[in-house]
Amino acid sequence: MRKSNWTRDDVVKWLQECACETEQHSINGKEISTFPYDPNDLSNQVLKSNGVDAATCPETYQKVADMVCQDPYAAIQAVRPIMQKIGVGCPQSFAKALFDVFNIGQEMGIIEQFNTELE
Repeated sequence: MRKSNWTRDDVVKWLQECACETEQHSINGKEISTFPYDPNDLSNQVLKSNGVDAATCPETYQKVADMVCQDPYAAIQAVRPIMQKIGVGCPQSFAKALFDVFNIGQEMGIIEQFNTELE
């Protein structure tokens, strides 16, 4: 491929690919890879992303971010059965698809929020 045929969109797409097809562990395996990390470092990086500013409900966003930063592996394990059922292995793309569907579904009146105060 000659350089003159590349577009900016091509390069962005290449950079965004997660390469989940080349991972050494399976979504269907019993274990997930875990790596040592500092929850405070993860939380600080999440805060820098300013996702809370774009959240429909900033309080929910912050509560979820705080909890997941403490144990992201528990969150992955919680959604893993759905990922297995669908046959996908990229948690980031899975979460992005959920966000898009839930956001647009809410805008269209198909999906409603839950009231956490009601029993």
